[in-house]
Amino acid sequence: MEAVINNPEFFKRGRYYWGQAARGAEGQQVILQVLAPHLEGLSLDALAQSTGMNNADLQKALNTLKRHDVVEETQGNWRIMVELFRRWVLQQ
Repeated sequence: MEAVINNPEFFKRGRYYWGQAARGAEGQQVILQVLAPHLEGLSLDALAQSTGMNNADLQKALNTLKRHDVVEETQGNWRIMVELFRRWVLQQ
């Protein structure tokens, strides 16, 4: 895993996905920063509280991230789907 994380190509791809999250629905990068420390994810309520976003904007941003296969909802918790990208966000 460390070999992949230390590979410059990994960081190029991480920056690509991060840049994608800056487009479209607002708040996507904030959501990713809040989710990154939580391997099991966070509930919608916890995300709303941590991001300060209202439910409509939060849901719009989450739907955009989900459509791009960045986050998923499992058992009521939202989490970053790809572990390597989650780690990349933590290092930013």
